[in-house]
Parts: sequence; structure tokens; C-alpha cells
Amino acid sequence: MLFSSDFFAFLRGLYLSMTHLHEFRPNLWLTELQLDDFAVRGAVIMGRDRVLIWDTLSHPRDMQPILPLLVGRNVIIVYSHADWDHIWGTAGLPLTNATIVGHYQCLRRFSADVPVMLRDKQQTQPTEWAEVKLIPPTMTFETELSLDLGDITVILRYLPGHTEDCIVAFIPEWGILLAGDTLETPLPLLESPDNLAAWVGELQQWQANPQLQLVIPSHGEIAGPELLQHNLTYLQALLEGHEPAISSELDDFYREAHQANLKRANIRVHEETQRKTKV
Repeated sequence: MLFSSDFFAFLRGLYLSMTHLHEFRPNLWLTELQLDDFAVRGAVIMGRDRVLIWDTLSHPRDMQPILPLLVGRNVIIVYSHADWDHIWGTAGLPLTNATIVGHYQCLRRFSADVPVMLRDKQQTQPTEWAEVKLIPPTMTFETELSLDLGDITVILRYLPGHTEDCIVAFIPEWGILLAGDTLETPLPLLESPDNLAAWVGELQQWQANPQLQLVIPSHGEIAGPELLQHNLTYLQALLEGHEPAISSELDDFYREAHQANLKRANIRVHEETQRKTKV
């Protein structure tokens, strides 16, 4: 029997989008997914009265493993920001009476770049992305929002930098910061230099928080507060106009991301780096 290239593309998509769900600690489950160029991580927080889903990953099928956790529960969905690998899985969830929370800039993006990205993906790979439906936030905030899950508090805090709509979620009872894309290993990704100073300032405030014990980013290694300093060292170098030190073992994705960061933060440094690379 002969199989078409579309069939093999479908199988590859299933393989790549097999979400790994595991209990990180009591009442905290992590959802982890390997995409083509990088891995992405979300979370499910099981409160006494409500369940909070932190990001819905890249496709409705990515949410299938968590459905048994949601049976008979009141659900809150929180978008860390509106990039495609964090919000395109929402249609795979039970949305009746669900509240979807994001920054007000996140909601704005649903009328700007978010539908453009989906349209581009659906045009190039119509079968792969046909099930994705864009579902915007139903509740927004500006600076900070506290969510009571019953016996667990989740504090959402605006932290622009990677994108203008980024937020983090802090669980004070556990000392855990869900960092979204505001912290990352091996290096953070800068979309625009406009919020770079604010990004550094907010991370410094979190670094000074004595309650913070563990950082769970959306990309990269889970670590202690030292992950804040790792990212601050990189971002402060960009803010000061010089090239940060990086590992010589970066993969292609992060090597290109680093060059893009340099260009966005300071094109003169980027050009000097390019000349050194060519010598």
C-alpha cells in the first residue's frame, strides 16, 4: 500500500504533538511538548474550588491529556502571552463557563498579529492547523491580578519584555514563579528594545522577592532563583549596548535568536559580530 506525503506529515504531526503530562508536585501538573525547533511547557494548578490552566500550547490536541483533570471542575485559563505556541490549544478544552485571562495587550493582539500568524500557517499547512480556533481572553488586567483557587492563590503580574503582553504567575504558598517567556535558557528572546529596561527592572524586583524559591519557564530548564540572574546578565548587556557572553554549544534556533536579539537591541554590535564571524 502506498501512502501520500500528507499521510506521513500527519503522522509526524501526531508524534511531535504528543504532550507529556506529569505531576511536578501535589496539585501542580506540567504539560510539556516538543515542537520542530523547541520545546514548550504549560501547567495545570489544581485548587480546591477551581483549576487553572497556564497556557494551552500549540494545538487543540495538545490539551487531550489534561481533560481527565478537568471533569466537574470550574476552569480558569491564563495566557502568559499571545504567541502561537501558548494559545492555540484552547479549542481542545471544555469552555462552558470557563474564564480566559490575559493582559489587555494580549487581547489586543487577537485583533492584530495573532490571526495573521494562524492564516499563514493554515495556508502553508492547511491539514495540520485546521482545528485551531482563536479564542481570546474574556477577562483582562493591566498590572496585577490575584486569582483565588480555593486553597491556592495565583498572582498574575505584568512583565513586558519578550513581547509587550507578557505576564508571569506567582504561587506564594509554594514559592513558585511560572515565568512564561520572560525567563528562558539558554537565553531570552527579545522582540523589541522598547521594553528592555522595564524587563530588567521587573526581573530585579522578582530577584529581591524572598518568597521566590523555584522558577518554571515555558522554555528551558526549571531552576531556582539563579535563573533570574542568568537572564538578567544577558539582558543587562543588551541594555548597555554590548554583546552578552553565550555558550559555544547553542543549537541553530538559539544561535539565530541571539543574532536577532543583537540586531534589535543594537545594530552596530550586531554588524561587528557579523564581521568577526566572517573573518
